[in-house]
Amino acid sequence: MGDEVNVNLGGIVPLSTVDWQGKSALVVFLRGCPLRCPHCHNQALQTGESSIEFHALASQIVCRTKGLQTPAIALKANPQQISLEEASLRAASRPFVDAFVLSGGEPLLQPEAGLRLFGLARSLGLATGLETSGFYPDRLRMLLEAGVVDRVFLDLKTELDEPAYQMATGIKGVAVRVSESLEICYRSGVAIDARSTIFPELPSAGQIKKIVRILEELDGLYPDNHLENYFLQQGNPREGEPWFEPVSLEAMQEIACFASGRIPVQVRAPPVIKWAGEIARSA
Repeated sequence: MGDEVNVNLGGIVPLSTVDWQGKSALVVFLRGCPLRCPHCHNQALQTGESSIEFHALASQIVCRTKGLQTPAIALKANPQQISLEEASLRAASRPFVDAFVLSGGEPLLQPEAGLRLFGLARSLGLATGLETSGFYPDRLRMLLEAGVVDRVFLDLKTELDEPAYQMATGIKGVAVRVSESLEICYRSGVAIDARSTIFPELPSAGQIKKIVRILEELDGLYPDNHLENYFLQQGNPREGEPWFEPVSLEAMQEIACFASGRIPVQVRAPPVIKWAGEIARSA
């Protein structure tokens, strides 16, 4: 792989405690997504172009991983930007996060960038996680076979059948792709967090139960799998869309109780967001 690779970058969150339970993570968002989910909170990342050279982005990640101050990301390489080697030396004694998460959009839309970013994260000693819709099973398989991903966060929008999945994602033919991605994760033995976001119109309790049955079937086929969690999370209106009343946590608990079998279903409450100044004082 040459140095000419560019990354269509959506943004960086230097410190997140909600993307990976129990870990502090740096999260990189990549632009572009083939899905058109009606309530998508990252709708601004579905399209658009914010190209940055990989080396420039990598230098930023090395510094931010260790909490070092860096200049704002430029779309072209900054001639004054420090080298990766220098950043690594400066950062060596200042651990700041312990995990790296690649998100989007759909990060597997940029498979080479993903492979490089995960390789960089591994070189920094970080645990690596991929947030994906499961739309690109072959690209997911490639990353897992390369051994650069420790955990897959897989979104299961609804039961793995059409037309329900078309309603959830806005396009046809997604369910079969997600089914294949799920089986690839089970077969590979990678740690899996599966999750479904509950909106008023779908998925229903019955559809969640169908998802659990599929997870149980795969558990029987691949007993060495590492499905660690299946979460339900509350869907809220995105900015700019008409208001709707989110499904209550109490109703979600009822869905979880109804759907749970050999595979338990957990409800994940919305995170409590601290004001930045409070975080700074507690650091």
